[in-house]
Amino acid sequence: MKQFGHFVAILFMVYLLSSCQKVDLTATYISIDTTSFVMDVSHFNQDHATGYDAGELASISNQHFHDAWVVVNGTSLGTWELPCKIPVLGSDSVRVSIYPGVKMNGVSTMRPRYPFVDPYTTTINLKGGTEIEIGTIPLQYSAVTKFEFIENFNRDYNGIFHASKDNGVNFLHGTAPDNPTNRIGIINLTDSIQDFEIESSNMTFGHKVPNYVFLEMDYMCDYEDGAEVAVTMLIDKSTTSLTTSEPLVIANASKKWKKIYVNLTQSVSRNQTNAIAYRVQLSGGRPDENIPIHFYFDNIKVIYL
Repeated sequence: MKQFGHFVAILFMVYLLSSCQKVDLTATYISIDTTSFVMDVSHFNQDHATGYDAGELASISNQHFHDAWVVVNGTSLGTWELPCKIPVLGSDSVRVSIYPGVKMNGVSTMRPRYPFVDPYTTTINLKGGTEIEIGTIPLQYSAVTKFEFIENFNRDYNGIFHASKDNGVNFLHGTAPDNPTNRIGIINLTDSIQDFEIESSNMTFGHKVPNYVFLEMDYMCDYEDGAEVAVTMLIDKSTTSLTTSEPLVIANASKKWKKIYVNLTQSVSRNQTNAIAYRVQLSGGRPDENIPIHFYFDNIKVIYL
């Protein structure tokens, strides 16, 4: 009986092997470069019923997406740091959706999907052993995305930010040290001025509670040994005359332009019951009181949906 059982088992395995079709497990690779994502704002004013000028639209389109979130035929293939080559098994035509991802609060371990744009979707014919380069990935902001403010420093006056300390330090509007055609905001900490503290005008988000709120900005400094930029949320409440201050991020300064995405969502949502207005505060100082330093900012905006 025991030998007969082995014989039956062997016959069953032979049947399975003979009845199975050969499956090609050679992957097709989808290639995405660091410069593939491009924000298309050519129809932004028309689609969002806004009247932004060319400079503001350029600021809106400015981005630095670090990751690609990839979905194939409804199945997530995970998050991939750019540049990347994503293996996909199969030999058929597949529908690929790609979402951009960011480093949140400047932290490399916090990599959420960027929620304000519609995904890029395309159809790809898989062929095992080949590499398919996506090339340009045009993205558009979703219909419900709004900008609370945009500061690109093209205007000569400080329309959004103002000094919140009595030392009077505020943005000077000038040209970037690395690009004389680009207008930026400049903070000069020289002579007896050791630090700065500036805040935005009031934000109300249309008197609605948004699902997501991000601060986005580019920043640089000509001195990076210990120099930092702090981002704080200020909340005015109906129940008190005092302003609540919530520190959010402290970012290291850099001699190269950096873009940071700061999550304001939790700060807004936990104060929604009695907040009447919010403000973003930017602050920083001189690590060495004997060394004058200069902070540079551009494309500061608060976006929400």
